[in-house]
Amino acid sequence: MNIKEYIKSESFRGILIGLVMAIVALVIFQAGIAIGERKASFAHRFGDNFERNFRDPRGGGFLNMRGGPGGDMPGGHGAVGEIVSIALPTVVVAGPDNLEKTVVIGKDTLIRQFQYEATETQLEEGDFIVVLGNPNEEGQIEARLIRVVPPPPGFTNTDQ
Repeated sequence: MNIKEYIKSESFRGILIGLVMAIVALVIFQAGIAIGERKASFAHRFGDNFERNFRDPRGGGFLNMRGGPGGDMPGGHGAVGEIVSIALPTVVVAGPDNLEKTVVIGKDTLIRQFQYEATETQLEEGDFIVVLGNPNEEGQIEARLIRVVPPPPGFTNTDQ
């Protein structure tokens, strides 16, 4: 059997399909490892910078924790909840699970209130916002989009 006949054979096709499937499986596995590593890295940095993220930037003690953190590792790509503190360019958001996240507003951050554009100076404590962004090295979320929305039904502020 010469090489041209072997390439056309069923056994060669089977081996080739097996190799392609193994390569695809390895690529998918590697992508899962990279995503998990990024999430774990954010959670690690979040813990390392916990005090700095929750200390009042205007001086004084810690910001209100409203029950403290709980549950799974914090997600790094966004936040949903009520604004509990504003010290531009940072905003602290407390979600429905009472986990507070520090959001950094940059010059390229798009802020929307319904269909209208807004500015960071229009944000107020007590506003309910949805934030999309990326985690930074300090465990904060660098906002790309902030949308001011009405609070969901049944949402109550536990401090009032």
